[in-house]
Amino acid sequence: MLNKFEGYLLKEFSEKAGRLAVFSLGLFIPVYPVRIIFIFLTIVSLLPLDIHNKKITALLALPFTRNDLFFNSYFLLIILTTITEIISSAWFNINYYSAGVFLTGSLIFATAYYSIAVICTSFGLDNFGIPFLIFLADLIIGGVGNMNINPFSYISPIHQKNIFTALGTAVVLLIIAFYVFVKKGVKK
Repeated sequence: MLNKFEGYLLKEFSEKAGRLAVFSLGLFIPVYPVRIIFIFLTIVSLLPLDIHNKKITALLALPFTRNDLFFNSYFLLIILTTITEIISSAWFNINYYSAGVFLTGSLIFATAYYSIAVICTSFGLDNFGIPFLIFLADLIIGGVGNMNINPFSYISPIHQKNIFTALGTAVVLLIIAFYVFVKKGVKK
């Protein structure tokens, strides 16, 4: 598995080095609203971009299965998010509790929107436009009214009023995205 992951990293960094470098620099900003924008941009630059550009057949010709592509891309996203969060927390002297809360929130957001982007592109939709519209709808609907009585804010990957329900939503979306990408396949 590690050799396949190394091969995937070589492929990603040879094709998307500049884009990933710029977005990773943005991930060092410790302000959560700015950070989620750069996480979103990183997400749409990984597997959803390859699906949208119809590179899946070429990637499957390499020693990758659909499972490998899905999870290698997801693990790369999680690694980038985690490392940049830890380094920026140390650099900006953020206490451990706050750093843990920010990291958890970032990972939930990354999981949910990675899943949304993969689902959208698997059905032949755009890798940026539709997930961005969902992002805006999530931002608006989760922020409407009083946060204590808005039920959507509890499951929202952006607002995360209840961390456990937001995590549950993100995990369910990840399972659906995995099923759609691996079992259903990508729309030609």
